[in-house]
Amino acid sequence: MSAKPEKPVWMSQEDYDRQYGTVANGEPSTVLEGNSKITSGAPTNGIGPVPIVQTTPAPTPTSSASPAEQEPGFKIQKRKHERYDQEEKLRKQRAQKLREEQLKRHEIEMTANRSMNVDQIVREHYNERTIIANRAKRNLSPIIKLRNFNNAIKYMLIDKYTKPGDVVLELGCGKGGDLRKYGAAGISQFIGIDISNASIQEAHKRYRSMRNLDYQVVLITGDCFGESLGVAVVPFPDCRFPCDIVSTQFCLHYAFETEEKARRALLNVAKSLKIGGHFFGTIPDSEFIRYKLNKFPKDVEKPSWGNSIYKVSFEDNSYQKNNYEFKSPYGQMYTYWLEDAIDNVPEYVVPFETLRSLADEYGLELVSQMPFNKFFVQEIPKWIERFSPRMREGLQRSDGRYGVEGDEKEAASYFYTMFAFRKIKQYTEPEIEQPH
Repeated sequence: MSAKPEKPVWMSQEDYDRQYGTVANGEPSTVLEGNSKITSGAPTNGIGPVPIVQTTPAPTPTSSASPAEQEPGFKIQKRKHERYDQEEKLRKQRAQKLREEQLKRHEIEMTANRSMNVDQIVREHYNERTIIANRAKRNLSPIIKLRNFNNAIKYMLIDKYTKPGDVVLELGCGKGGDLRKYGAAGISQFIGIDISNASIQEAHKRYRSMRNLDYQVVLITGDCFGESLGVAVVPFPDCRFPCDIVSTQFCLHYAFETEEKARRALLNVAKSLKIGGHFFGTIPDSEFIRYKLNKFPKDVEKPSWGNSIYKVSFEDNSYQKNNYEFKSPYGQMYTYWLEDAIDNVPEYVVPFETLRSLADEYGLELVSQMPFNKFFVQEIPKWIERFSPRMREGLQRSDGRYGVEGDEKEAASYFYTMFAFRKIKQYTEPEIEQPH
């Protein structure tokens, strides 16, 4: 009887045979790789059979070794001691990577087919990214210039719409990367909510390490787009609602999985914000995405583009087949990869006119919207002397000007847009008619 696990539904037979070998008549078969013979059907390690690697020793020249060392059995044993641990480690790493890639691909396919909620993938991704980021040296990141540019955009946004003493609610606050920016703005309270508990824990650590912040911080694990914020904030009576500011940085696109989630997100914003308060954030630019998609002919089944820094991949060509229009403003999924930051996570197009129309329904009036490159050019003259020397150096291009260049330019300056709305009226939820 075979000791192999059952083949997962998303795994091809070829990948399954490569990982576990083949079994005939209940006996393990062997697969030859170079000079190694890998035997399947071996003892397991809890996640599948662990192949036993039998290596054939290569001929060695005569030497001054002792007679015992020149014995064939000794040579085999010596080679096993020298190479087995390293080969076994590499083999396990390859097998683990293959399993992770297959599982990720399966989850993305399930999300595309609406049989899995994107929240689970997003939560797992950012939990994992928090662990990876803790092990990495940020200043060695290959996208350090892009990170500096994005931080500059957020400094500009926060300063433009935030006043001293404001109460700020940040939906999708992540690891609290904007705490110092709000400290510079002189706010009185920061309420941060994120779906990733690992990110919230990291935000707590970051806040405790910032000795010079003189405002109150409340950090909460919760679903900002899938349910009412009341569920998350009720256990935290210190939260001062309604707020002066609601911010969503690089996360509102997750809400556009469905119309229900998009409306819940805007309702959470509207109910949290006081009249005259501002709702601002950063999202992928739907017009830039359309511009890219319009370049693909209808026979390209899975449009994708990118460079060494980022990649965008759509699951199908429904946009092209629908006369180069999205069939619906919601659920237009693509996977996004960003070097050293985002690993093929599903995201959704946010058609800006749809966002503007929804915001209008919930009493929010558009104040400003422009791509990152335009906003940066508009604001940088006011900021270049305000930034620290280290920040200025991080923003300087090879030609001496400020901004991003090369592959990072498209990934940041063109792919994203900023927006800002102001609450002008109270939203009243429609009454539900009671059955007679």
